[in-house]
Amino acid sequence: MHRLMIVDNEPIIVRGLQQLLTDEAPFELDVYGVHTAEEALRLLGMIRIDIALLDIRMPGMNGLELQARITEQWPHCKVVFLSGYDDFNYIQTAFRNGGVDYVLKMDGDEAILDAIQKAIDELSRSGEMNRLIDQAKDKLQQSLAPLQREYVTQVIHGLAAVKQERLNELQIKLDASSPSLLLLSRVDSWSPSHSDSDKALMYYALQNIAGELWSGCQSFSVMLDSSAMVTFIQPIPDDRWHRGSPQWIRFAVGQLETIQAACRQYLKLPVSLVASAEPVDWPIVHLKYSELKQMMFYGFGQRTEMLLTDVVNRNFTNGSHLASETIIKAQSRLKQLLSAEMSMENRLLHDFDELATLSRKLTGDHPFLYEMYNGVAYMLLSALNQHSRKEEFPDDWPKKLISLEAHSSWEDALDYLRTIVSRLLQIRNEQSEAGAHLLVAKLKAFIEMHLDEDLSLVRLAETVYLNPTYLSRLFKQQTGQGISEYIAELRLSKSCDLLKYSRLKIQEIALKVGFDSATSFGRFFKREMNATPQEYRDSAS
Repeated sequence: MHRLMIVDNEPIIVRGLQQLLTDEAPFELDVYGVHTAEEALRLLGMIRIDIALLDIRMPGMNGLELQARITEQWPHCKVVFLSGYDDFNYIQTAFRNGGVDYVLKMDGDEAILDAIQKAIDELSRSGEMNRLIDQAKDKLQQSLAPLQREYVTQVIHGLAAVKQERLNELQIKLDASSPSLLLLSRVDSWSPSHSDSDKALMYYALQNIAGELWSGCQSFSVMLDSSAMVTFIQPIPDDRWHRGSPQWIRFAVGQLETIQAACRQYLKLPVSLVASAEPVDWPIVHLKYSELKQMMFYGFGQRTEMLLTDVVNRNFTNGSHLASETIIKAQSRLKQLLSAEMSMENRLLHDFDELATLSRKLTGDHPFLYEMYNGVAYMLLSALNQHSRKEEFPDDWPKKLISLEAHSSWEDALDYLRTIVSRLLQIRNEQSEAGAHLLVAKLKAFIEMHLDEDLSLVRLAETVYLNPTYLSRLFKQQTGQGISEYIAELRLSKSCDLLKYSRLKIQEIALKVGFDSATSFGRFFKREMNATPQEYRDSAS
């Protein structure tokens, strides 16, 4: 039910309007009556008011001033002015400020009821519009969610840089110029009754709990899968703490225990939280993510409801327990390499060389060397199986590729892998070039066979199943001239031969080389040969 407030300094008018709206109105309203602007403001501070029926001229604050205060506190409130004065300036100002109607007291009860009905109708339309806008926002958020997840996944694996324009586009409320605390959250065990949608809902609830407790901070979370959620936390600079203050860090990290306890109490879920103890610069977020992920994987003692920050790694300065910075960087680079396309030649070789450099810093039979070799070998084996020119590789390539022990040293293994990568890229380039030559040859043959027909770029593209623009670019790359230049050159050459060696009429020759008339053929020939077709025929005989 809508709430209506009557404000008039004459009690008899307030009582009369209350009685009218209670007994005779064709709609139901919760009606409140006050006699001064001060009383109205107190009421507005206690409850939401949907419609205000205001007297224009009141002692102290007048109706127009009160209207401004009402819309400041309740923007959707509809205001109807009730006055004993037919003053154009008042009416104009009232409507300019968003008033719904202006009713003179002498207009009678029906005019007042009509004005209030109008306000109710506007509230209904406004409510429906707000509902539609909220629905649109929900749908937009749903469509953004997978894009946000994809972008964050690329960031935490070092495959994408953080740019403010992209954050804004994806409605990720983070500052690309400020470092972030990084948090990994994991539900340690699920009930068998929890479906995938239940799990997503629980992570959303976890995100809401954390958001409530991190007042003064802005955070953004992404559920990577049913086993982990990553969160970025930054301060909101205000009077509570300024940018760079260590207080917000202590506050945010200190709330982790409360978040964990709230999940246990309200969600009935055991949750592990692993966080960076200091803000992390965006360019190295992927390294910190790898470190935190390893901490969560290995844990300490009981591996449920862990509550860790990366300062715990100071206990293992010799690197005997957790991966060293070199390992973290190498693992990140390996993921980047294995996710690259074979078509990205420069990127592929660059990533391999960086990975090889990192691997040389590891000693002995470090487990990562086996992980790296087998990962790259599998990628190359998959690529090799797609090529028919396996005979160009050494006879022992399958055995040598799948076994690290087949090499005399790690350096020998690296050289071998790089040789295979380089040869595969070379073969790909050769096959690509051969394919381009074949397409151009096919196109040239078609043009020569159909010189007297329509040779538009669209038709030519259809014959070789390529996009017209791409075909034009490819033809010029392969031949050094445009398609139209090539066609003109071929038409000129054939017309010269026909003029010189045949007895066909010039009109017939024009048709054979693709011209609609002897006139257009003549203009073309004159421009290219500086002579008319007849003059050329005469000089050649």
